[in-house]
Amino acid sequence: MTDQDDNSKAQAEQLDFIRPFLNQFRGDGVKLSSEPVWAERMEEILANLEPEILDDITSRIRQSSENQIIDFDAFGTAHNLTPAEIKMLDSIVGGLSVPEHAAAHNIAVNTARVHMQRVLEKTGSNRQTDLLRKVFGR
Repeated sequence: MTDQDDNSKAQAEQLDFIRPFLNQFRGDGVKLSSEPVWAERMEEILANLEPEILDDITSRIRQSSENQIIDFDAFGTAHNLTPAEIKMLDSIVGGLSVPEHAAAHNIAVNTARVHMQRVLEKTGSNRQTDLLRKVFGR
């Protein structure tokens, strides 16, 4: 294997490590990865990073993340959450309020409140802070 092959393999591994973190970034309450044009742009930017910059980004994420990527689907399955309730949970973890979630997903605020209430009930949480502790395993 050549040095170029080794570098390509290392870059691919770094990109695979970074992607889940990028998938949690939001703009106006919507995951950037859920918007095809933004997902494509993120991939384009990553593919064109200098190796030293990619190394630095990967290192910083590793140091700060401590494996804090949340598997919303697994959490949702464990608590029997619907897809709408998982979206609500994702928004709350991302820092949105219930009304902000409603606006970002074009649903009525009352509908979002019902989703939030069901998430709390299904997870056995009394408040959103309790819910966040469960999501982050604390």
